[in-house]
Amino acid sequence: MEPKQKLVVPGYSGKGLRVQAGSLIRITDVEGCQVGDLFALPQADPREYLCTARTRAVNARLFPAVGQQFVTNEYRPILTFVADHSPGIHDTLYMTCDPGTYRRYGVEGHPNCYENYLKAAKELGIDTNYVPGPVNLFQNTPAQPDGSIKLGRSPTKAGDYVELRAEMDIYLILTACSFDLTPDFIGGKSTPLQIEVFR
Repeated sequence: MEPKQKLVVPGYSGKGLRVQAGSLIRITDVEGCQVGDLFALPQADPREYLCTARTRAVNARLFPAVGQQFVTNEYRPILTFVADHSPGIHDTLYMTCDPGTYRRYGVEGHPNCYENYLKAAKELGIDTNYVPGPVNLFQNTPAQPDGSIKLGRSPTKAGDYVELRAEMDIYLILTACSFDLTPDFIGGKSTPLQIEVFR
């Protein structure tokens, strides 16, 4: 089956596209060990957005299981988690990396998912200065029994992917995480992700 839309998100960047309700979305880690920050907003009103906090509450899980849904800040289903052809480790607790993230490490002007999201949103015609909490695909930051969160290397291999179904007409934005300050997260460099949309 050939995709209706195909888009590569280069490392250290973000891209977005319009997706119709009922479409199947496949997100692939092209080279392996790459985290993707995923966002979804209804085309009808992008002031509404996929809300990770409400998604956790509705599903009573830190991350939805296959077959469960992501919901918006209005509690409406926006994406369904259809299939997981990866090691199955993802996150909804961490925020996007932003300029302040890198300033904590003494680094200025570093690419970051916060600014990459805003740039991708602007390219889609979305007028906003708000960045929702992301769905961190392939991110290995599990909560520990003592309540701490451990930063770990993404376990994905080249070609690993997840599939989601759009439950409404949406703007989909994906950023390739830029946090390269340690080799124990994305392997020390940001690499491409691929979006394919099937009907």
